[in-house]
Amino acid sequence: MLPSSFANGIVFFSPKWKSLRQMEHENAKILNAKGELSEENASSYEKLRKSYDHMYRGISSLAEALDMQPPVMPEDGHTTRVTSGEDVSSPGVGKDASSLEALWDDEDTRAFYECLPDLRAFVPAVLLGEAEPKLNEQSPKTQEQPSDLALESEKGQIAAQETTEVSADSGALQEDKDGKGKDKEEKEKERAKEHDREKGKEKEAERRGENEKDKVKGLEGTSLDALLQRLPSCVSRDLIDQLTVEFCYLNSKANRKKLVRALFNVPRTSLELLPYYSRMVATLSTCMKDISSMLLQLLEEEFNFLINKKDQMNIETKIRNIRFIGELCKFKIASAGLAFSCLKACLDDFTHHNIDVACNLLETCGRFLYRSPETTVRMSNMLEILMRLKNVKNLDPRQSTLVENAYYLCKPPERSARVSKVRPPLHQYIRKLLFSDLDKSTIEHVLRQLRKLPWTECEPYILKCFLKVHKGKYGQIHLIASLTAGLSRYHDDFAVAVVDEVLEEIRLGLELNDYGMQQLRIAHMRFLGELYNYELVDSSVIFDTLYLILVFSHGTAEQDILDPPEDCFRIRMVITLLETCGHYFDRGSSKRKLDRFLIHFQRYILSKGALPLDIEFDLQDLFAELRPNMIRYLSNEEVNAALIELEEHERRVTTEKAHNDKHSDTENPRRRTSSGALSVNGQILANGTEENDEESDEDNRDEGESDDDYEDGGEPASDEDDEVHVRQKVAEVDPLEVADFDRELRALMQESLDSRKLELRSRPTLNMMIPMNVFEGPTKEHHGRGVEGESGDETTDEGLGGTKEVRVKVLVKRGNKQQTKQMHVPRDCVLVQSTKQKEAAELEEKQDIKRRVLEYNDREEEELNGGTQQPGWTLSGGGRVVNRGHAWEGHGRTSGSRHRAYISFWWWALLW
Repeated sequence: MLPSSFANGIVFFSPKWKSLRQMEHENAKILNAKGELSEENASSYEKLRKSYDHMYRGISSLAEALDMQPPVMPEDGHTTRVTSGEDVSSPGVGKDASSLEALWDDEDTRAFYECLPDLRAFVPAVLLGEAEPKLNEQSPKTQEQPSDLALESEKGQIAAQETTEVSADSGALQEDKDGKGKDKEEKEKERAKEHDREKGKEKEAERRGENEKDKVKGLEGTSLDALLQRLPSCVSRDLIDQLTVEFCYLNSKANRKKLVRALFNVPRTSLELLPYYSRMVATLSTCMKDISSMLLQLLEEEFNFLINKKDQMNIETKIRNIRFIGELCKFKIASAGLAFSCLKACLDDFTHHNIDVACNLLETCGRFLYRSPETTVRMSNMLEILMRLKNVKNLDPRQSTLVENAYYLCKPPERSARVSKVRPPLHQYIRKLLFSDLDKSTIEHVLRQLRKLPWTECEPYILKCFLKVHKGKYGQIHLIASLTAGLSRYHDDFAVAVVDEVLEEIRLGLELNDYGMQQLRIAHMRFLGELYNYELVDSSVIFDTLYLILVFSHGTAEQDILDPPEDCFRIRMVITLLETCGHYFDRGSSKRKLDRFLIHFQRYILSKGALPLDIEFDLQDLFAELRPNMIRYLSNEEVNAALIELEEHERRVTTEKAHNDKHSDTENPRRRTSSGALSVNGQILANGTEENDEESDEDNRDEGESDDDYEDGGEPASDEDDEVHVRQKVAEVDPLEVADFDRELRALMQESLDSRKLELRSRPTLNMMIPMNVFEGPTKEHHGRGVEGESGDETTDEGLGGTKEVRVKVLVKRGNKQQTKQMHVPRDCVLVQSTKQKEAAELEEKQDIKRRVLEYNDREEEELNGGTQQPGWTLSGGGRVVNRGHAWEGHGRTSGSRHRAYISFWWWALLW
């Protein structure tokens, strides 16, 4: 049973505690909402607090007098106005804010600020200072042990004196008591010896401990300096945690002060170290409370000194100080009240450096305080005050931008959630093939899979994905071009559509000149170059695009908008395209075109003035790769002079070539064929001097690095042989004329065949095989002087000495044997005369057919070539164009074996 007075005290104490807790709860709400308490609320709270403390002390003294424990309330009454309980936050706003947004942006950030290493798991408790109270508690007990032994010895002496006195009176009992007394004395002596031994051991241990402490102190000085020197290099979570554990082995009060001073003196330009230093302080504060308190005191004093000084100096020091406080606030080492008080001090004098300090504090811990349930209301109020001050004050653009960035970093603008696009499964599969699976090892697989798709349904979407080359890897754009070339073998229209869309996108980029499209435009330039590498476009398209980039919008009112003087992006576009396909322009007409373009490109570069270093380095690499010997002009005058010289050279070459053509026309006889070609000495020259640039481009790409360049071998090539400046239109052949010629040729051939059939039918059919010696005999016997007939039944010969008889051979058959007999027939015989006339008619017919075939062949060659041959080029058998020992397959005129092949064909056709 409790005494009545103690029970009454508990009854009166419980309501007082409840009212105190309720008032603290209300004050916390007001403090979070407004940032300060009214004087009335503060005074009433102080009165209730003093009354509660007085009652608690009285009940505690009463409980001690009754030898009982003081009453314990559900929560400790010794609290302050700044509480950390989540129940003090406003239930509506706090819950909404916490439910909508998480306290940390990602899991790594949360782990950095909340998951601190447990030092007790790595460091012994003795080094952390937690075992010192136990040692202090044990020391009084050891001091009490000698006093107990002294009392026991005194009691033993008193007992011995009493026994001696009693022994004098009683002799019989004296002997027994003397024996017992001796035993006790011996035991006491043994105890005293053991106690002395223990004391000696303790003294030796203390001496050893003191010596070890002296040695450790000597080592601590050097090792602590080395540890502090490693602080600026700890720029990761693992490094700072390792350094924290190492410091625990050097733990002492003096070393803790040195560490706090080193942390406080962080370089003002090394703001990236502040989060790691704050993590070290938070980790050590779990076992060493004085580190955080000393550091916070130094930071708060420095802040008050700088804010009260009111000068416009040491801005870096101010920013370092406020950001350090903000980082400690996120680790919950510095209270939210300290951060709000610093922010309020800056807002009260919202000018000059105070604006930068307030914005840096909000950038550091403003988002954390806004998302924390217990401080979200107060932070919202502070942000509203900040924006009102920004609208009222006349801030410069830099400060206005700082304020807006800090505000929206803490309180991002509300926006609707992003809705992900829902794509059909087939489209998802196409995107997976192109943007995920495509690489060098899987390109054949991707091509096969694309061919398996329903082409009519998927072609538009595949084309759309091919144009989004910027969404894939830049190094894989050539794979997209390779896929385009592979698909063009089966779908011709697809490659044409890809090229058209790429060119259209390039022109659209030039018309808009949007900064956000620069990555897309660079990707399209690379894509166009790869399309040329895979022979999907010609060199004329490449050079037209290059010149379009240089001259688009120039000379118009939109030039300053689409291509301002300080904008060098078009230079980067040209560099990208030439780096992709420029190495193929190293021979023939494409080489001359690139040389001419590079001069114009240098004039465009000089119009931009001083270039950024990265673009200048890219230009140097480009010229070193494509034209290492080309001159880089340094002024507009030099490049203009080079262009004038180039134009004069081209004009001179054109004039000389026209003069040479006119001179050759007057000297050589010519005859014009039905197609408008000129036949000179049996050779046909087609009108026009246009170069076949496309074949030249195909040769460049196909031959690659081969040494078929005609300028490298033989005699040095002149500019007149290669360059063409006057393009003449190839003479067009009338299709009616060609049709009439073909019809007449077919009629002639049919007539010849019909006549031969009638002649063969009129002849007697022989049922015997003509022996081979009949054909070989005259050659062997008369050394080529005999001429045999077509069928072998008769032979005419002029004879020796011009005789009037003609020797013939007659084929006869005796049994199974075939024999020939010679006969001499008079020359004026009807048989001989008819044979002579027939041979002459056949010879004339063959010559006429031969002439017609050759003329038709020459006209066909003229139509195919469409121009004259360049000087220095010759024609070889088989239709191969030969120049200085090198040969290419061509469609030029043929001679030699080709003509002989035609003649032989028609010869035997007419004979048989």
